[in-house]
Amino acid sequence: MNVLVQLLLFQCFVISSSITILFVVSKTYILIEAISLNTWGHAESEYPRYNNKYKTQNKEKWKEYYDCLQSQFNNLNVHKSVTPEALVGFETSIVKMECKICLSPLDSKNKESITWEWATKDDEGFSLVEYSEHILLAPEDRSLQIFNLRDEHTGQYMCKLGESTTTPYFLTVINITETTMDKVHSPSAPKGPYSKKPENIPFGLIIDTQWGEWSVCSTCDKVGKKHKLGYCTVYFKGVGNNMELEAEENGRKRFESEITNLFKIFKYGIPCQSYILPNVVKTLPEVRGRKNEIMIGYCKVKCPINNIFEVRDKSGNVIERVDNSKGIYSMSQKLPPMEPSVERRLQYEVKGSDIVLQCPGDAPIQWQIAEKTLKAEVIWAESNGRIFISITDRIHIKKAKMSDSNIYSCWQLERLAGSVRLVVEKKFELNFNHSVMLFGLVLILGIFLYMFIKMIGIRISVK
Repeated sequence: MNVLVQLLLFQCFVISSSITILFVVSKTYILIEAISLNTWGHAESEYPRYNNKYKTQNKEKWKEYYDCLQSQFNNLNVHKSVTPEALVGFETSIVKMECKICLSPLDSKNKESITWEWATKDDEGFSLVEYSEHILLAPEDRSLQIFNLRDEHTGQYMCKLGESTTTPYFLTVINITETTMDKVHSPSAPKGPYSKKPENIPFGLIIDTQWGEWSVCSTCDKVGKKHKLGYCTVYFKGVGNNMELEAEENGRKRFESEITNLFKIFKYGIPCQSYILPNVVKTLPEVRGRKNEIMIGYCKVKCPINNIFEVRDKSGNVIERVDNSKGIYSMSQKLPPMEPSVERRLQYEVKGSDIVLQCPGDAPIQWQIAEKTLKAEVIWAESNGRIFISITDRIHIKKAKMSDSNIYSCWQLERLAGSVRLVVEKKFELNFNHSVMLFGLVLILGIFLYMFIKMIGIRISVK
């Protein structure tokens, strides 16, 4: 634990020092460039001289850059180092990690050189992130997006440009079930259950629920559903006001210094199920007994309309028309962000077993079989409770039948998010009598022994 804390402090101190140096160097550089009269080989927008339009634009760009550096400086933790973030992601869901490098107008040309590095929780060194159909780098802001999360995505991630690095992310991917989550209502709802309130736990810590944003609506042009997830998170009381940990009245010893430092570094808290949460905290009854929460809401949004892009000549005549809503784009327009390919999964199960179907896309979603939409209340009634859709949008099938075999597709905003082909088969079992097996084995060994002795006898007689 001491080694981990020291490494984090050193890593965060180096990053914060580079932020301060960048701020000073950039101020000096723009002053030198401002008095330079040599504009050969440079665009007028870079050296506007008497062009007030370009001057204003450049001033706004540099102000945005300085505001970014100032914001990072203001967010330094009590150790005057950048604050890393501990994240939790649910399996099959989506996570987005922003690249928080402050790019000056001069460095913005090198945005394509931004890379992401990562290390698993057991690795000692970093390696480049390998992009795939489910791990994408957003071209507009160079953020890292991971779709269809898996346990193997757990680890530390860091954005890098040359020698400049940013605040590291510590991602933990967990598998959620209905038994590990509590369904709660909005505080404005007339009846509960409501979200649990913050509570003090031993060692000067606070346990609370950190809420994410509302998800997208499950459908469009009609009433759908959305949800918001609340993550169990542990915080350090002293964050923000530099309070010192005091020995508790019951005689408990002062909290270990390395764990204190760890919570001071992660001033935004550490999720209860994060792999970096110390075991001494993770095993507290209050932490083990606190569940993540989910809040369900209703929504209604409009479906996307046909997005026609037109290219016109100087006279206003249309020379090209493409329908962006069908995935067709013109060479004259900016390409949209990349989207992952639709995942199709094949799932074999045994007849009579209990099955859980999980959409390989982000929830909330709507399930379909062919053109038929599976409504939770209808499928529950028709199957007498044998098949139901849970609050996490998973299909649960009890005592599966061969007739349950089918292609289950999940949709979000009228777009295919993924599909699962379920095949339920009979289990082929061979039941043997142990006595018969033992007798057969002895008989076979006896035959081999008899043949071996006969072969030796024949060789001796020949000689």
